Amino acid sequence: MSGAAWGNDFVRRTQVRGCLLGGAIGDALGNPVDFLSLAGIRRAHGEQGVRGLTADEDGVVGRVTDDTQMTLFTAEGLIRAHSRAMSKGIGGAETAVIRRAYLRWLDIQNHPAPPARGGEDPVRTGRLRQQPPAFRRPGWCARKAGR
Repeated sequence: MSGAAWGNDFVRRTQVRGCLLGGAIGDALGNPVDFLSLAGIRRAHGEQGVRGLTADEDGVVGRVTDDTQMTLFTAEGLIRAHSRAMSKGIGGAETAVIRRAYLRWLDIQNHPAPPARGGEDPVRTGRLRQQPPAFRRPGWCARKAGR
């Protein structure tokens, strides 16, 4: 599929949105039992396990996790890389652009507020930094990998 066709392909865009939403819902379903064994899940939720959204350790139902955050920042990096390739007529910078997206994610864990207007730092940009669920406490592994 050519780059020009991608922006006009309603079905493909809907499928991508559905994939992202499905992943986020699945992540929210699994979040309260993330580190439990199968036996622990059955003790807490019965023999059939989790059958719907349940509260996490803080009593929050359907919380956005760091896994969903990272998925969204990956998607944002892919979108930026695609836009860069289309506007400049070149590709090949996907890894660097996605790395910068991950640095944006790491930055908002410590600095949730957007930077002052006119800032030149590409790490401190983007719409995701305006979404409070994007700066929920990340897991240890995600924080460690980002440093």
